[in-house]
Amino acid sequence: MRRASWVPLLALAAVLVASASATATATTPATAAQPGGLDGLEYVALGDSYSAGFGLEPYSTTTPFAGDPNGCYQSQNDYPSRVAASLGLSITDQTCSGAVTANIGYPTGVTFTNPPAAQPLPALATGDELQVTLAGLTVPELQKAGLSASTDVVTVGIGGNDLGFSHIAEACIRTGVDPTSEPVYLALELGINVPNCADYFGDPTTYPTADLFTRMTDAVAPRIDGVLDAIADLAPNAQVFVVGYPMVTPADATDACFTAPTTPNSVPFSGTDLEFIHSVEIALDGALQAGAEAHGFHFVTSWASSANNTLCSADPWIWGLTAYENDQPTCGANYLPVLNGEICVELGALHPTEDGIANLAALTTAAVDSAFFVESASASVAVGASTGIRGGGFQPGETVTLQLVSGSRVVELGTATADAQGSFSQSVTIPVGSPTGAVTVRGVGAESARSFSSPLQVSAALAATGVDAAPLLWAAAGLLLAGGLALAAARKRVSGRPNG
Repeated sequence: MRRASWVPLLALAAVLVASASATATATTPATAAQPGGLDGLEYVALGDSYSAGFGLEPYSTTTPFAGDPNGCYQSQNDYPSRVAASLGLSITDQTCSGAVTANIGYPTGVTFTNPPAAQPLPALATGDELQVTLAGLTVPELQKAGLSASTDVVTVGIGGNDLGFSHIAEACIRTGVDPTSEPVYLALELGINVPNCADYFGDPTTYPTADLFTRMTDAVAPRIDGVLDAIADLAPNAQVFVVGYPMVTPADATDACFTAPTTPNSVPFSGTDLEFIHSVEIALDGALQAGAEAHGFHFVTSWASSANNTLCSADPWIWGLTAYENDQPTCGANYLPVLNGEICVELGALHPTEDGIANLAALTTAAVDSAFFVESASASVAVGASTGIRGGGFQPGETVTLQLVSGSRVVELGTATADAQGSFSQSVTIPVGSPTGAVTVRGVGAESARSFSSPLQVSAALAATGVDAAPLLWAAAGLLLAGGLALAAARKRVSGRPNG
């Protein structure tokens, strides 16, 4: 078998390699909703194989459409399913391995230009396009079909396949890192002889159409924005979370990370190319974060949390490449046939392991939970005093009724109006006669009926100092009496003096 036989493995396995910006932070409030506060909210998950849990069995036979397998290789334990289970959300999981932005969909009538042709990077659809899965089946609808005005939560992770990371990874595979080695696909299939694939994909002067940073700016970022526009249009009342990809390759990789593609769980890339992929990951995730911020959406990063678990770490949260030459009619369980069955590649290559998916689930769960809340600016407040109340996770523009709750007693504190992101901040005064002690401050959306609350300590106006008021009153009366007597004596002395 010639060396080039190894290079299509990752592409045919729908490899997606991408990651999050090192400086990115999740823009979510610090206080989470009360336990059970999100039960029943409608959650729609959108995205590609990193969202679908590609490689983690068992796979769903019902979503996003029925089949066994349906070709989306959507795991029953992908991170959207875990988020939904943790928070009690009602999920519609539209994620599908291999998806590009056109498979999620853009606003009606929006089209894009195709980037210049450059092997092996894929052409991109100019508008909405139904996805053809790894099993050759056409999905019945765009992913955006799951969205509606009643959608409360949306997560989306997309863009890596538009950039062409599966094809980039394919082109970077090599059989060695000695001075005479080179990327196999570029040499044998394209006739491009360069020491590293970074010299092809990162040189806008010599290979301008293959430059990934130009492709990102001109073709991928606008398409990511198009998806986010569609979500904003179709799910105007939802809290939207753009989920970044974990760190796949480190910034300081060396050739010591290399392992030959014929070995299990291999990392068949040079240190130079691993570092180059890292830089492209940052650019991709920067586009995701910028798009999220421009739309007023939340951005969830897993970059820092996965920095010590890249392909080159002692405990990677990303699978390497495992494949074998095949002389049987079919491949073994959990393997996909490529090259007419000549090679079998294990599902999940360059995708998160169980630990990686668990990390994505934990981060996204925390971000979603924290976005829906109502809280007081002060942990305690006295009757008759004012405090700030803020909240998030409501429908844009809706009226939120603010209440103080103690058992069955409800005291109205006023109303607030949610902004375009569903948040509000309002000053309220605790009315005289309000219940004291441990109570709850609550906000209820007039249109959405979303209700979130947090604990608050209310104290009586004077008791809050911890000092008995009676001695103070008696002391004040004594001072007044003493002052009065002194004034009278002074007047008497003055009146007794001779004139002149």
